Amino acid sequence: MALNENIVREQDARISKMVHTPTFLVVAGALPGLFVATSFENGLMIGLVTAAAIVLMASLAPLLRCFTSMWSRVPVMLMVSVTAATLLGFAVRVANPVVFESLGIYLPLVAVNALVAAWIASDGLTVAPAKTPLMTAMFAAAMVLAALTFVGFINGMLTTGQVFGLTMGELAASPIAAFGKPTGSLLVLALVAVFVQSVEQACAKGAAADEDSLKGGERS
Repeated sequence: MALNENIVREQDARISKMVHTPTFLVVAGALPGLFVATSFENGLMIGLVTAAAIVLMASLAPLLRCFTSMWSRVPVMLMVSVTAATLLGFAVRVANPVVFESLGIYLPLVAVNALVAAWIASDGLTVAPAKTPLMTAMFAAAMVLAALTFVGFINGMLTTGQVFGLTMGELAASPIAAFGKPTGSLLVLALVAVFVQSVEQACAKGAAADEDSLKGGERS
């Protein structure tokens, strides 16, 4: 029995370590918007809506926690999250009706990202380099916006051959169809995740080297 408990604690520690990383934040935050990030405009818009919803819910989460119990917190946060996503959807419809039609049902799905951000803020989760739960949510929002915009840019470039209004003849003549589908979006997101993880590991190695040098200086 004690062995099983030790295994469970070890698994929980590994999961917690994985979740407390920028790589997890960018992947989890960008997933609901991947399907519609097929062009620069679509990626930018779904990224902006997602980022705004994350920051809004992270700001409201501590207030909601004050007057909700453990049993009512989930439905209340879900209701507020859906309301925020719906209002943001209306703003997109006013700003750009064509993009609104392209995003379709995936605009309300942003509520899932916002709900996750609410739990981040309410449970006190912090991920380096952020120092507070709200800063963690803002950091996640910025990364999700950049990731979805980049995914949309790559998808649009490889499927239409157009880059900021300029047409690349070879790509326009032979587009790569996979990048207009979720498969291509997942591939680009995987590359973004690898890049974020490499930066994260480089920062960790730099911090460890600085700590070792400080310890060496103290010993001498």
